[in-house]
Amino acid sequence: MFLEEIFSTPIYGFDLELDVDSIRYWCYSVLKENPGRQISNIGGWQSEDFREFGNTPLTDLILYAVKESHNIAKDLGIPEGDRWVENLWININPKYSYNQVHVHPEARLSGVFYVSAPEKSGDLCFTRSNGYALGTVAPNLTRYSSPEWCYPPKKNRLLIFPAWQEHHVKANLSDEDRVSISFNIR
Repeated sequence: MFLEEIFSTPIYGFDLELDVDSIRYWCYSVLKENPGRQISNIGGWQSEDFREFGNTPLTDLILYAVKESHNIAKDLGIPEGDRWVENLWININPKYSYNQVHVHPEARLSGVFYVSAPEKSGDLCFTRSNGYALGTVAPNLTRYSSPEWCYPPKKNRLLIFPAWQEHHVKANLSDEDRVSISFNIR
């Protein structure tokens, strides 16, 4: 007998100890100056892209994500080379806001860092494109048969995942904003 796990998708999680109060203050100051945009967000605010981070409190986050991205890229078979954060954006999601299913084209890795993450403020869920069949064929949900796998937001947690993996964010059901920083790594 042998067992192989095919088409595995690793999701990397890191619990950090960054100064989230400074980051949250910066996020809300950007909100006051930036009209934002709508891409996958429904009801929430998303900033325009940042490509320069020198005048932000994100330096430690960026350095950590880039450092870890080298090992993650190796695990995924992404060719060696320089890694950098191509772009990042702020997400401020009040009650009932969410993000539709999407991927991050052109990137190799994507990630999210939670600045504020109240309980029930919207899980990050990774989905399978063939999930519709699993419910009837394999109704008992396991890591092999689940059509989606979700991670609740946690303050000061960083998640990094393959940019090609479909994902969405469930609605924020708390009375407080969920604040996060999302990014793409090349």
